[in-house]
Amino acid sequence: MNFKPPFQPLPSKSQAAYIATAFLVSTILTALFIHAYDGYVSQKTMLFSGSIASGKWALQIIVGYALLKNRRWEYITILATTCMLGSYTLLPYAILSGGKNFFFASLLASILMMAAYLVISLRAGGFSWRWQASWFALLATAVTLQLTVIFKIF
Repeated sequence: MNFKPPFQPLPSKSQAAYIATAFLVSTILTALFIHAYDGYVSQKTMLFSGSIASGKWALQIIVGYALLKNRRWEYITILATTCMLGSYTLLPYAILSGGKNFFFASLLASILMMAAYLVISLRAGGFSWRWQASWFALLATAVTLQLTVIFKIF
């Protein structure tokens, strides 16, 4: 009997540490960004906003893990770096605060930074265009939820 543990192949220790650190740093920076904006009506909406963002990343990780087999950790590492770069882009707002325009401009800059890095990295890695498309589809869903449910813009 040839038993293979369900999480094979495993990432290297350094790769696992990098992925965990990148997502932890991203979570902290995003929480600071959300906390700095006074446009949230309650802590509940702040938490829900963070949950939407986290859920988007979690879903991408799960799908990549399930479908990519031998390349799953390469893909998840790209996601971790993308997420961390996007969160670092939010840092000026978290530090300086500002009005609604600065908030949404920071979000736009973050999205553009993440999109550029993700597309370049996935193409360089030889991943199918479908992985880029799925990221953009999940991003569009998350942004729509943020605008309609959290900020009630539409």
